[in-house]
Parts: sequence; C-alpha cells; structure tokens
Amino acid sequence: MNYLAHLHLASHCDSSLTGNLLGDFIKGPLPSGLEPSLDAGIWLHRRVDAFTDAHPEHRAAVGCFAPPWRRFGAILVDMLYDHWLSLHWARFSPAPLPLFLQQSYAALLADEARLPGGLPSPLTAMVRQNWLASYAELDGLTRALNGIGQRLRRPQPLGLALATLLPAQWHACEQGFLAFYPDLMRFTQQEWQARPHFPDIHRP
Repeated sequence: MNYLAHLHLASHCDSSLTGNLLGDFIKGPLPSGLEPSLDAGIWLHRRVDAFTDAHPEHRAAVGCFAPPWRRFGAILVDMLYDHWLSLHWARFSPAPLPLFLQQSYAALLADEARLPGGLPSPLTAMVRQNWLASYAELDGLTRALNGIGQRLRRPQPLGLALATLLPAQWHACEQGFLAFYPDLMRFTQQEWQARPHFPDIHRP
C-alpha cells in the first residue's frame, strides 16, 4: 500500500502514523533502535503490505497491466488504491480528507525530532508539498507515478501505464478495491490487537 492508505490504517488502529510510514524506509529485524511505538508501526506496515500483496483483488489488478508495465504492477496498483481511497474516502473515514491530511502532517512533523536525522526526505517533501491531496485527480496521480518512475534504477514514465487500462478493466479494479479495502481494515485491526511487544532498547 502507499502513503495515504498506511496513514489511514494507522489512524484506524490508533497506531503511530510516523511508524507506519517508516516501514518503507526501515529495513531489517525489529526492534530497530527506535522507540517501541515506532517499531510497532513499522511492524504493522509490513503486515499490511504482506496481506495486500497476497490478496486476490490486488493480484487481479496487477494482472490487468500488460507488459512492459506489469513488472511495475505492484507500484501502479498501490498508487491506484490511494487514488480510489481518496475518491471514496467518506466510506472509510468520518473525518473529511483535508482535515485528516492536516492532522496527519502535523503528527509527522511533531515526531521529526524523535528520529535520528529527522523524517526521510520523501516524507518531508510529501508534507511540504501536500502530495496526498493530489491523488484524487488523475493528473496528480500521473505526476506522482512519473515522479516515482524517475527514481527507479532505470527511469520509466509510469504514468503512461494508466492509459493502457480499458474502461472495463478500470471499473473492475475500482470495484476490486472497494471489496478489498474493508478486508484490509479488518485484518489491520486484528493484527494490531495481537501485535508483539517491542521493548525500549534505549533503556537499561
């Protein structure tokens, strides 16, 4: 999943928003050396991604992209899921999306001092430029995908892949997301309630 979904799921579970986004940047075993709440968020991020990648709806959506785009299918579908989450936000959250983003950005900035080196640069840019608000529009989604594509080892104009989906495929993938996301919310809540304990390794 991408940033917006991870923020929403973290909020849904009352988990650390910052920890859940750090899951894209902190690799290796846990505890990581960060605070326990951040480690728990990283753990939840990993559980969310594993569940998503194995889900039949996500796999079906990836399969809608023909070569050469299919090799980037996981990235494309994760971004599309943020797009559809934006469009259908009121189904999944009582708070309006602009207010949710404002509060989420404030929480990330408040945690910045707790992180060695501060927030990873992509997260800082996301906050300052309010990337997530643009995902509801296809132009914003296309720009975001092209930006991701430029950071690949071999740069690719990933935004072009969106135009390869037929209208019927687009509709099927959107309906698949609407079937999948409640499953993911239930899974995330269950996993969070059964989460492991992460000790504070900074304390004697």
